[in-house]
Amino acid sequence: MKFTKSLFSLLLLFAILLVSCSTNQSKKMENAKTLRHLVFFKFKDSASPEEIKVINDAFIALPESIPVIRDFEWGLNNSPENLNQDLTHCYMVTFSSEADREIYLPHPSHKAFVDKLTPILDKVVVLDYFAK
Repeated sequence: MKFTKSLFSLLLLFAILLVSCSTNQSKKMENAKTLRHLVFFKFKDSASPEEIKVINDAFIALPESIPVIRDFEWGLNNSPENLNQDLTHCYMVTFSSEADREIYLPHPSHKAFVDKLTPILDKVVVLDYFAK
């Protein structure tokens, strides 16, 4: 009886470890498929707060019309280091693959957004990477 309980406990521990390793591997594989598209803006000094709000709202709305956007977030620079090179707005668009990004970039909604943005944009920086 003791041997059976010990064997059962050992098998249960092995099963738990196996599931844990499998879950960690799944998370690593999921992260390998996470493509981040970071976009940083500096608007022209002549851009009004209302014009900037229109652009911000338009960017925020893109996930509604472009289904390949897996996640989206944005924020305003608040770093005390003063290393932002005048860039004030940061947007992070997340895709599951490069193919999804290839759908996003020429998408009519994205192109319309860029057309609205261009007249008041002073500087843009874009950085893409696969999350690790």
